[in-house]
Amino acid sequence: MYLVILTLCVVLCATNGLQSGADQGPLYTLYNDLLEHYKPYIRPRKNPNDTVDVVVSYSMASVEGLEETTQTITSSGLIRFEWADELLTWNSSDYGGIQYINIPVDKLWIPDVSLTNALEDISLILPSGDIARVNNDGQITWFHVMKRRTKCPLDMSTFPFDTQTCNITLFQWITVIGQVNMTANGVHIESSMFQRNGEWEIIDRSMETIVHIYTSFHIQTEIVFTFVFKRKYLYYIITNILPVMLLSVLNLGVFLLPPESGEKISLCVSIVLSYAVFLSVIGGSLPQVSDTVSIFSIYLLAMLFVKVATTLLTVLVLNIYHGHTKEECSQPDANNQHNRTFSERKILKKGNKQLAKLLNKIGFAVISSLTAILTILCFVLLSKQ
Repeated sequence: MYLVILTLCVVLCATNGLQSGADQGPLYTLYNDLLEHYKPYIRPRKNPNDTVDVVVSYSMASVEGLEETTQTITSSGLIRFEWADELLTWNSSDYGGIQYINIPVDKLWIPDVSLTNALEDISLILPSGDIARVNNDGQITWFHVMKRRTKCPLDMSTFPFDTQTCNITLFQWITVIGQVNMTANGVHIESSMFQRNGEWEIIDRSMETIVHIYTSFHIQTEIVFTFVFKRKYLYYIITNILPVMLLSVLNLGVFLLPPESGEKISLCVSIVLSYAVFLSVIGGSLPQVSDTVSIFSIYLLAMLFVKVATTLLTVLVLNIYHGHTKEECSQPDANNQHNRTFSERKILKKGNKQLAKLLNKIGFAVISSLTAILTILCFVLLSKQ
C-alpha cells in the first residue's frame, strides 16, 4: 500500500515538473534544446572537413595617447567577429517566431585569435562576460571591447610635424586556415563613441589580410588593422618653436649691445643656458632608443653651437676693445717729447676700438646669416617630409 502511494507521488511530481518546464515558454525551450548537448570546444560544423569562415572588423573608439619614450599606443576599440554555427540553428515557427537570441560567449565556440603586438605579451582574445547574438540560421555576431597598450615604432624625424603609423595585429593561435579561415571585413572609427585626442588625429586607416605559409599543412592567417595618426603641432609651435626663434633674434642683440655696458657676456651666457634647457625639455619627449633623430633636435643642437660661437666671438671683441697696448717709455730729450708720446698712445687705443667694432659688425652679419640659413633649412626639410 505504501509502495503504491510513493509511486503515485513520484509520478505526480515528475508530471508537474514537465508542465512547469513547458510553462516557461518557447524561449526557455529554445535555449534548452540548443545548449543541452552543445560543446563549445568543438568546431561548429557537422562535417569535420568543412572550414569555418570568420569575418573580422575593427572600430576604433578612442585613443588615450601615443607615448614617445616607450613607443606604445593606448587605444580602445570594438572587434567584431561573425561566423556561422551549424549546430545552433532552428525553425523560428516552432518556437513562437523567435528569430534570434542572445547567448553568453563563454558557452559558444569562438575562433582562437591572439593580439600579437600587445605590450605585455601575446594574449588570446577571450570573452569577459560578453554576449553574442545568434540568429535562427546559425549566424553569430560577437562584439568584443578591447583596451590595450600595443607596440608602435615611432619615426620622430619630423617632430613636431610628424605622422605615425600604428597597427592592431590579430593572428590565428592554434587552428590552421583549413579549419578556420579569417578575413578582414572593415576598419572603422566608431563615430558615436569616438573620443578625440588632444594631441593626435586619425587621418587614414586601412586593413590587410596576410596568409603565412609555414608548411603545406600549417597555413595561418594574420589580420592587420592600420591607423595613421598626425600630431597636432599648435602646442609645440607655441611652447617650443616660437621661443627658440625669439631666442635666436635675442642672440643677435648681443652684437647691438655696446661693449661699454659690460653686459654682453652675461647676455650670451643666459641665451646659451636657455637653449640648454630647451634641449633637455624636448629631449624628454623623444624616444630613448630610436633609429631616427629629430630634425628639430639637430636644429636646436646646431643653434646651440651658434650661441657658443657667439659667446666666443663676443669675448674676442671685448678683449680687443678693452685690451692694453704695450708701450716703451723713455726719458724725453726735448720739450715736446712728452706731448708726442701721449699722442701716439691715444692713436693706438683708438685703433683697438675700431677693430673691435669692425669685428662686431662682421660677427653680426655672419651669425644672422647662419641663423637664417639654419632656420630655413630646418623648416624646408620638415615640410618635405
